[in-house]
Amino acid sequence: MSAAGGGPTRFADRHPMVWHVVEAEGLAGIIRHGLLPASALRALADVADSGANRDDYDPLALPGGGTAVLRFQIMADGKLLPSLAGAYAGQPDLWRAHINSHVFFWADPARRDSFIRANLRERARSRAAPSAAHPVVLAFDTQALLVTLGPNAFYSTFNTGSTVRGAARARRDEDTFRPVANYRSGPAAEVAIRGTVPPDVLATAKRDSA
Repeated sequence: MSAAGGGPTRFADRHPMVWHVVEAEGLAGIIRHGLLPASALRALADVADSGANRDDYDPLALPGGGTAVLRFQIMADGKLLPSLAGAYAGQPDLWRAHINSHVFFWADPARRDSFIRANLRERARSRAAPSAAHPVVLAFDTQALLVTLGPNAFYSTFNTGSTVRGAARARRDEDTFRPVANYRSGPAAEVAIRGTVPPDVLATAKRDSA
């Protein structure tokens, strides 16, 4: 798929850059393996996934050296269940598995910065993996990203992995992630790549000072 026309071009015009935020100690691992969804990282580290909500950071030792740090989630059953509909109604584990099969990018700088601030607070008081290190922010040219990964690119209008504030009231179903190929207009909160962002695509990112 090319970003030369249609939805991808419109999306890139509206959101020319997108950002991925990675914990500092995870940078070496993603340079080697690329950006992997949480489910793929667990498989790579040979760690079973229970499907439960992660209530703390989860460091994973990767083969060949390096560490990946999965962040805490804000999708506990009690908060998540009221928002689930369609194929996911009554199945919070299934929704979390859906989330865990994507790599996420912020499409809005304000949301990116708010996430970084919240992450710094939570990481400092983590029980499993406390750290005061600032996360690494990787900036991607949206059009270039979509040229390579367009068929696996989706977007959403809210933070799909959070059940606080406005996202608590958002409906979550099989149409929550909309194909970028079908994008027409309006702001996006996040871009979700279904599957892996390979190392050669990762190599095009620039370190951001956000």
